[in-house]
Amino acid sequence: MHPRHHSFVPLLTALAAAAMLAACGGDGGGTPAASNPGATPATVSGSVMGTALKNPTGVAMSSAAGVDYAKSSTGDDVQQTIVPIAYANATVCADTNGNGVCDNGEAATRTGADGRFTLATAAASLVAVVGTDATYTDASGAPANVASKLVLRSAAEQAANGAQVVISPLSTEVVRLTEAESLTVADAKTAIASRLSLTGGTADVTVKADDVLALPASVADAHAATALLTESNTLAGRYTLASKILDRGFISDAATDPVTTLKAAQDAAFNPEGIPRYDHLFVVVFENHSNQTIDDPAYPNFYKYLNQEGNKAANYFSTGNPSEPNYISLASADDWGVADDNPWNCLPAGDTANQPTDVYQPLAACNADTKVHNLKGRRNLFTAMYNAGMGTRVYSESMDPGQDPRRDGAGNATITAVNVTSGAGATEPMISSLYKTKHHPAVNFDEVRNRPDFFRNLNRTVGGGQWDAAIQTYAQGHGITWNTHQFEDDLKSGDIGALNYIVPDQCDDIHGTGSAVADCTSGVPGIKRGDAYAKYLVETIKASPVWQNTSRRSAIVMLFDEGSSFFGSSSCCGWNVGGGTTSGAPLDEGITTAIPRYNGGNKGDGPTIFGLLTNQPGAPKQIVDSDAYSHFSFVRTMQDMFALADPGVPTSYMNRSKYTEQYIAQNLANLAEYSGSANTHFDSVRPMNHNYVVKAGDIVSGGATPGVSGSGTLSGGNTASGPDATQTNIWAIKS
Repeated sequence: MHPRHHSFVPLLTALAAAAMLAACGGDGGGTPAASNPGATPATVSGSVMGTALKNPTGVAMSSAAGVDYAKSSTGDDVQQTIVPIAYANATVCADTNGNGVCDNGEAATRTGADGRFTLATAAASLVAVVGTDATYTDASGAPANVASKLVLRSAAEQAANGAQVVISPLSTEVVRLTEAESLTVADAKTAIASRLSLTGGTADVTVKADDVLALPASVADAHAATALLTESNTLAGRYTLASKILDRGFISDAATDPVTTLKAAQDAAFNPEGIPRYDHLFVVVFENHSNQTIDDPAYPNFYKYLNQEGNKAANYFSTGNPSEPNYISLASADDWGVADDNPWNCLPAGDTANQPTDVYQPLAACNADTKVHNLKGRRNLFTAMYNAGMGTRVYSESMDPGQDPRRDGAGNATITAVNVTSGAGATEPMISSLYKTKHHPAVNFDEVRNRPDFFRNLNRTVGGGQWDAAIQTYAQGHGITWNTHQFEDDLKSGDIGALNYIVPDQCDDIHGTGSAVADCTSGVPGIKRGDAYAKYLVETIKASPVWQNTSRRSAIVMLFDEGSSFFGSSSCCGWNVGGGTTSGAPLDEGITTAIPRYNGGNKGDGPTIFGLLTNQPGAPKQIVDSDAYSHFSFVRTMQDMFALADPGVPTSYMNRSKYTEQYIAQNLANLAEYSGSANTHFDSVRPMNHNYVVKAGDIVSGGATPGVSGSGTLSGGNTASGPDATQTNIWAIKS
């Protein structure tokens, strides 16, 4: 996130006192050695530091008519913030043998209430075990217990000449880089500072290498301090996962991956299931086409990104038809029985008990099935990322001026613009239904929609379309605070999320609206329009300072929500293979009552498109992964990418993304829809890591019967010819 969105000054003021105390030796009972080049200190002193999340206390805005959402949602009071904390009662030891563990016989002590410690030892490389018996003062000033064990480390150089040692997730990352990348401590600090800095934009951030290992209160630049706190918070999640992996002795429940060292555990935590950490992911969702129509030189931009500049998954499947189930699935690894495009707020008459606080009058005719669209208590990526302190954004194109994201776009005949994509040169009115709630991946989730930051972070705009300049002019002329190119501005300022969904309008996403606009269609003119818009988005991202800083890992995914229905209800990877029998809810989600019409979902709708580009100069390109994946596989991949789940705990993965081959086998008695599976690999969910070797003649789910649930084939309607020439991971950072 951008630095201006994390307020930390009040707590830093309190921590400044701790910094002064540290400079004087603290209250740990010892005094550091005087500064003397080459001297070996008799004691080592410092602090064990971390971060905590401070969530906003504001209430989500009401749905009262006339509210200017863009203007009303700009206050920092609705933003989550990350603040520094000090860990009390953490164990600090001298890591004399360098194994990252507090062994018997190694000098050890406990931190005080302010996180300070003084350790009587000549060794300077330290380990801090922040166990569940450790405490901290949370962002509200109340004492709190550490929820999960965290092992932190410091490099020996940090204690040179009696300097005060800050042990934190950042210091641990320095040590990890010296081991994993064979860097010096100085180079590791520089690498981290480079990742967090942003230059060439509208709000440059410069992080100094020496600030990486400093107390937060001593970092003078507010933007740099916030960037460091944000990174420290993200790293803490990785190192918590590493501690879990080390304690249980294996990465996952497979017997082939024992872990016996902290280094191995940390390596696994930064590469769970073969998916490396990325800092920024841009997910662009187009509509209703498959490889057969899009992956063609006639559409030069799509073709270039899929086959020349990027990598692709050649057998990627949607989860259902029409659109809405797929957008829900891309956010939560389940469609929850949604099998139509009805809006979330179309509730049956009289169903007041289940209506959200921001419910509208129905916008469309209701039926007995529609209450399933307002999803309550369903795990999703927006909440998981928020709980981990990582930013998420949704950017939508061609929203009405002042658009409330909970309503479909109405259009405005007085807003006109020339269609330059078609070359027709005609001036055309802004049509209705350019923005649709069915294409908003967050709006169905009640807890997300009613979160204080919903309007600010999950209701942003992206430009590049036919009407965006005209919309901006109209808004300015009517006193509406609105920005049709928020995404472009965010790329320049760095105010983007770790996970960013980008949704073109229904003309540029190749869906079509059935309007008189010549190329707002799913046919060839519409594909050309979508091809041009893909170029606009990709090249805009690639030109940004965020993408240009290759010390940060950024990636663009271009996918299509569903295929062309060429194969009927064929899909894979967590779908309802049995075609009708279902338990009524995904296993291990704590859902005790059947989900309405759950057996109507997860049926699949044919192969579609998945392309990937990264900003990593050494990453492999033109890789084709022939294994079969689905939206559920992609959600599992994103959970690995952002360390939101633990490969050793299947139920830490949300909803149907936990349905691996092994999980299905262990729970088959409760998964009746899988009892008739013809290919357990194909019907299970796996990360998009290219670990599986596709076999010649490999078919799926009993063969290919178009239109019949429980059947399907690999892309193109044919059985696989055999394994790929390489099993290279499409997400790989280096060749």
